[in-house]
Amino acid sequence: MKAWKLPLTTAIAGISLGAHAVEPQGIAMDSGVTLLPAVELSVEDNDNVYLQPEATQESSTITRLKPSIAVEADMGQTQLRVGFLAEKGIYSADENDNYTDTTFSAGAGFELTSRHQFDVSAELKSAHDARGASTATAQGSDALAVDPDEFDESTLDGSFTYGSSSALLNITAGLKRYEKEYKNNFDIGTRDRDYDKTTASLETSVAVSERTGILIDLSTTSIAYDNDSILAEQREGSLARALVGFSYDVSGKVTSSAKVGAAQRSFESDDIDSDTTLTWNVELQWTPRTYSTVTVYTAQTANETSVGGGYIDSNYSMISWDHKFSEYFALTGDISLASDAYYDVNGDTDREDDTLSYGLTGTYSPSKSLDVYANLKQAERDSTSTGLDYDQQVITLGLKLAI
Repeated sequence: MKAWKLPLTTAIAGISLGAHAVEPQGIAMDSGVTLLPAVELSVEDNDNVYLQPEATQESSTITRLKPSIAVEADMGQTQLRVGFLAEKGIYSADENDNYTDTTFSAGAGFELTSRHQFDVSAELKSAHDARGASTATAQGSDALAVDPDEFDESTLDGSFTYGSSSALLNITAGLKRYEKEYKNNFDIGTRDRDYDKTTASLETSVAVSERTGILIDLSTTSIAYDNDSILAEQREGSLARALVGFSYDVSGKVTSSAKVGAAQRSFESDDIDSDTTLTWNVELQWTPRTYSTVTVYTAQTANETSVGGGYIDSNYSMISWDHKFSEYFALTGDISLASDAYYDVNGDTDREDDTLSYGLTGTYSPSKSLDVYANLKQAERDSTSTGLDYDQQVITLGLKLAI
């Protein structure tokens, strides 16, 4: 039987929010169905809400409300889940920044046999990019004159796994479809930003010993833009990745995987040369005590940009420490560095950004269903482009309730 667990890369995404200890039990219904309602409320003080240089930065208080509900069904060899999340944000500085984002998701896992597993999931999202944060339109001082970008995203993901936790060989073949479509700011760049990606992947794990394995990760992604403009057509192409590495587990105290290889971003236009770069993905969790965990993560990837024919070579590294002082109180500290190189149609870097972020989060959990947390985050960006440097401090107080 395949063991379902939260991947390390997924867990990393929530580290900056702190070590929430909410353990919802859900409301048991008939026939193995469980209802999981939750709500989160936070108030944030942001001293540079539009990511501006010091001369033009503005502060704002942001109140966020995030209700959600999920339904899970355990039918033995079949697992089903449906969920809905809404997020309402209210800015004190400018009501034009107020937003309502929604996400609908559904997933299913089918254990066909002890060595054959099929998983499928879908997600529909209506969301936004805050002013200053979008690479689709304006950054720096230009962001002050536009509304936040609004867009729809859809993701359909399927995978078939042959193997098991004790098998010598595990193979997972996946197919993923992603689409993004903007809903406003057409006259300043978003019309040429609607695109879709189709990714086929093959992940192989070969057990060398009980705690060590060899990893092979192959994928190819087709990238297509909806608009027929020259700018949009210059971005169309593909991304191929091939990585090899290993996984290692030391008595549950150290769990790690490391993969390194090459990635090639190609373009359909004959006038734009393809570019091959070193790529990697390294994940490590060290748990010296049951109540203390150190996480290290670093990866390279390629992202889409607003520059015609170009892309972003993104490197991200992070280390965090999560310590539970008692049943009721936990503390998380983290620091990360994101380095982004923007490549133009000639294969040259016309912009480079380094963003350093660090933060501290304390979480008080009076019960398994309630978290009260406080977060302090500091971020600073150093850019080779004029007007894009910034410093930002964000203080957040919040609570999360899950039944």
